[in-house]
Amino acid sequence: MQEILDRLEEWRGYQAGEWVARCPAHDDGKPSLWVNLKTSGMVGLACRAGCAFEDIVAGMDLLPRHLFNVDAEGLVAVAEARPEPVSPYLTAALRVWLDSLPTGDDAAPAVGYAQKRFGLTAAEQGRLGLRWWSGPQPCPEWVPGSFVRYPRLVVPMADFAGVARGAQGRDLSGRCPGRWISLANPDGFEWQRFGVFRGPDPDAPWVVTEGLSDPLAVVADGYNAVGVRGATLLNNDPTTLDVLAAGLAGRDVRVCGDNDRSGREFSRTILAALHQREVHARQLTLPEGFTDYAAWRETR
Repeated sequence: MQEILDRLEEWRGYQAGEWVARCPAHDDGKPSLWVNLKTSGMVGLACRAGCAFEDIVAGMDLLPRHLFNVDAEGLVAVAEARPEPVSPYLTAALRVWLDSLPTGDDAAPAVGYAQKRFGLTAAEQGRLGLRWWSGPQPCPEWVPGSFVRYPRLVVPMADFAGVARGAQGRDLSGRCPGRWISLANPDGFEWQRFGVFRGPDPDAPWVVTEGLSDPLAVVADGYNAVGVRGATLLNNDPTTLDVLAAGLAGRDVRVCGDNDRSGREFSRTILAALHQREVHARQLTLPEGFTDYAAWRETR
């Protein structure tokens, strides 16, 4: 497995049994190739920009047969079966952990960063439940080491009922190879793949975006947002798509991917999934020269 990873540029561990890297099949501005190793020894490859599997394998100078019966070499592999959504016990444990983290005046570095980067006031940050992780300290086993080592802005990922069912941390040190790090999935379970971020007006438009930077900027502009951890993750996940569609039904919905190839594919994928489930949604296209919504907002 190590030999396969070494054929990719800027690869890094995402969570147990999963990695991200620059896709060799297109001019990848930031890592958009998802790699996983199954317990059967099969390696899965999926590009967030929609590159063909054959092109990805060819770009790695491999043949499809090289991705079967792969020796894990001590690396963690992921189970074949789709894990269950996090249990009530894990949801409660996440809430306890989040509530233990500093906020407000005790989280000055995180508050200052969120104000400057996303335009969120301290009051808005409190309403969204943003927290501060100061660095190495005892934590639950599902907080990965890559998360623990660096100070972070911690962003809860709530469902449409307002219950946190996941979280990500944004590196504030500039030293972590991954800017955003997710929680590690507990054995047999999976944290939610999207986060709901309500703005001050529940009747304002809803904007579906990639990752968690853009939805925070969307809320600062007075709208509601849903941040998705990449459309590729949802391609084989109709259950999550059904939940998204149910939560967005009857609302004024826009979809805004990043201003690159993978972002445009993200918008097409989400729009198609919502339309298939009879949710009317339109694409929000960023002006030329801006990589994402947060970067666009910073200039206004």
